[in-house]
Amino acid sequence: TPWESTQMLFGWDNVINNVIDEMWTTSEWNAEIFSRYTKKPIFVYEHGVDDNWIPKKRIIDPSRPFRFLHIGEPAFRKDAQAVVNAFIELYGDNPNYELILKCSGMNTTRVTRPDTGISGSPDALYSNIKTIEAMLSVEQLNGLYELCDVFVYPSWGEGFGFNPLQGMASGLPTICTAGWAPYARYITMPLESTWADSPWYETHPGQMLKPDYDQLKFYMKDVVDNYERYSDLAYKNSFLVHKDYNWLKVSKPAVERLKKIQKDHF
Repeated sequence: TPWESTQMLFGWDNVINNVIDEMWTTSEWNAEIFSRYTKKPIFVYEHGVDDNWIPKKRIIDPSRPFRFLHIGEPAFRKDAQAVVNAFIELYGDNPNYELILKCSGMNTTRVTRPDTGISGSPDALYSNIKTIEAMLSVEQLNGLYELCDVFVYPSWGEGFGFNPLQGMASGLPTICTAGWAPYARYITMPLESTWADSPWYETHPGQMLKPDYDQLKFYMKDVVDNYERYSDLAYKNSFLVHKDYNWLKVSKPAVERLKKIQKDHF
């Protein structure tokens, strides 16, 4: 199982200490958190990335706005609100820049326009912010990545985090919190973070890794000013992502563990 904060939900400690024989989790970050609550064996088996996320050298298309992409609403920990706030501070109503929020059914971000005092959903108040609330197929999601220039993911915690890895595998320059990420070495623009009390205690008790908002803004501006440099790095890293996170490679240790369990117990 993955997890995203430093404390377990109510009842989890009873399960992991009295019901299971061993734990499988998806990152060393997760393993360290779980080790605080159990002496049961913990194994780390990371996820992989599919071959359909094809590496591409990204270049700026002058015929359309420069596009930022965020995926994750309405999961608060993925902090679309910070992305919205930073985008508005940097680019406001500028039609040369666009922010796309890919949501799962709903968008909870809200803003207040300083010129009118009107509050509401950012896509209703800013013409260069778009939301997609419908579910997308893998092919459609791949096409969405294709249409964007930067992936922005200042999440406070992930058990693994598929979306940044998919973006990086396709050569998309990516801004992402590095503290929880098992693939931090491949993040184009790694966000620093600090431990902070979780704002969402009922669903994520304990502490989480709060991304540096000023650094988020810096990267969202710097990637525009120096796109070729970031694009070159993202393209180079995309091949390493496919090499290290090939499903056959990352699943092999789990298969070997299953074979050992079968041999030892049956």
